[in-house]
Amino acid sequence: MSSLRTASVYSLLENLNWKLFIDKGVHVTRLKSLKFLSSEPHLSDQDHAYQAKLDALRTINLSNEQQIVKDLVLNNEDNVFYTGAAGTGKSVLLRSIISGIRRKYGKSSVAVTAMTGIAAINIGGQTLHSFAGLTPQSNLLNIESLIKQINRSRRIVGRWKKIKALVIDEISMLDAELFDKLDHVVKNIRCDSRPFGGLQLIITGDFCQLPPVKVNNYCFDAESWNSLNHSIQLTTVHRQSEQEFIKMLNEIRFGNMSEKSIDILNKLNQAPEYQNDGIEVTELYPVNRMVNEVNYMKLAFNTNQQFIYNAEDWEPKFNGQLISLRNGCQAPSRLRLKINAQVMLIKNFTKQLVNGSKGVVVGWFSIPSMKFYDEHDEVPSHDVTFVLPVVKFTNGQTKVVPWTEWTLKDETERVVARRIQIPLILSWAISIHKSQGQTLERVKVDLDKVFERGQTYVALSRATSLNSLQVLNFSPDKVMTEERVKIFYDLLTNFSANGIS
Repeated sequence: MSSLRTASVYSLLENLNWKLFIDKGVHVTRLKSLKFLSSEPHLSDQDHAYQAKLDALRTINLSNEQQIVKDLVLNNEDNVFYTGAAGTGKSVLLRSIISGIRRKYGKSSVAVTAMTGIAAINIGGQTLHSFAGLTPQSNLLNIESLIKQINRSRRIVGRWKKIKALVIDEISMLDAELFDKLDHVVKNIRCDSRPFGGLQLIITGDFCQLPPVKVNNYCFDAESWNSLNHSIQLTTVHRQSEQEFIKMLNEIRFGNMSEKSIDILNKLNQAPEYQNDGIEVTELYPVNRMVNEVNYMKLAFNTNQQFIYNAEDWEPKFNGQLISLRNGCQAPSRLRLKINAQVMLIKNFTKQLVNGSKGVVVGWFSIPSMKFYDEHDEVPSHDVTFVLPVVKFTNGQTKVVPWTEWTLKDETERVVARRIQIPLILSWAISIHKSQGQTLERVKVDLDKVFERGQTYVALSRATSLNSLQVLNFSPDKVMTEERVKIFYDLLTNFSANGIS
C-alpha cells in the first residue's frame, strides 16, 4: 500500500460512495508521515471533475444591496465601511469583495486583515497587528515613537508601500486611538498626505457585537473615520427566515426590548424537541472555563474507544508567526474523538457544509485498508495506518472528514505558518466569543455569567430560528448596549432610507 497515490484514495472513496472533503489547493500528502501517499499526487480526470464541482458550489450570488457595495469598491474605488445585523451577509459579501479586488490589483497588492486570528484565518488573511507591524504595546506609544518602531523593519515598510488596498474585518474590536495612529504611520511610510497614504479602505463589522478592549473608544470616533466615502448598512437578513425572530434580534441588538420579546425569551427556557438524529444542541457560555468543563465532562462520560489527532505545525523559520497561528486557529493542537462525540466543522467546504455545521461522529474510516467501522466494531490496531472520523451532519449528509490546513500568509501570499489538523472541534459547548461569525442549528445559551456588551446579542443571533434556541438565566439586564453605538446606527439607517451616503 506504500505506493498508493492521493488520486487513488479519492477514487476509492468515490467508488464506495464516500466523498472525501477536498479543500482547494490542499493535499493530505503534505503530511510527511503519510508515507503510503504520493508526495506529488496526480489527480485523474474524475478527481478534477469532482474538484470543479466543489468549486462551482462556492459561487457567490449577491443581493442587490450587496452588489451595490461591491460596485462602490471595485468600480468606484471608494473607501467603504459596511455593516449589518447578524445574518445580513457581511461575510459572504466580504469574500466576494476580496476575490474581486485581488483580481483587480493583484493578490500581493491587497492586505486582507482582521482584528482576531480566527476572523483572519476565515477570510484567508492575517491579523491587522501582524500585517501592520503592531505589538500589544503599540497603543502605549505616541505617534512619533510608533513611526520609529515600524520604520525599523524594512519588511513592514515594504509591504505598506506595495499595497493598494487594505481590508479590515471585525472593526468593532479596533479602537479609535489606534486607528488614528495607523493613519499617521501609513501617511509617513508612503510619503502621502491623503488618508491612509492613499490606500483604498474596505472595512466591515458590527459595532453591536464585541467591543474594543478600550471602553468607550469605538473606531467610528476616530478623526480618520471621516476618510470613508460611504457608511452603509445591509438590511436584508438572509439567514433567519422567521420575522418574529428577526424583530427580537434587532431589539436585543440595540437594547430596546418590547414586552413581547421579553416574554418570548422567558419562555425559551425549555429545550426544544429535535429530530432524534443523535446530534445534540451546542451550548454557549460567556467564559472558556465553563465551555471546557462541559466538553471534558461529556467526552469523559462517553465510554467508546478514543482516537487522538495531533496537529502538525510548520513555519519556515522561527519568527513568531506560528505562535500567532496557534493563538488564532480554532483547530486544536490535540483533538480527542469518540463515537457519538458532538462535533462542529471549522472549515467551509460546500454550500451545505460550512464553518459551524454541527454533526456527530458515527464511525471511522481507515487508510489504507479502506474499511468502514461503525460503533459496534472494535477497530483493530494491527492493520490500521490512519483512521479518519466519519461524521453525520444535521443536513443528513454523512462524510469522511480528512486533514486540512490553516495558514498565515504575508503580503506576497507566501505561507509563513501552517497547521494541519482534522477540521473538527468538540461542540457540546463553545464560548460566545468563539461563536461570533458562525451559524448554529441548535443552540442552548446560558446568560448567567454574561459580562460584556454585545455578548447576549452575539449568542442569541447564532441561532437560525426560535425553534432551535433555548435560553437560560435571561433577564432584561443581560442585554447590554452602548448608547453611542445606537446613535451611530440611527444615522446609518437614516442614510440608507435616503439612498447610499
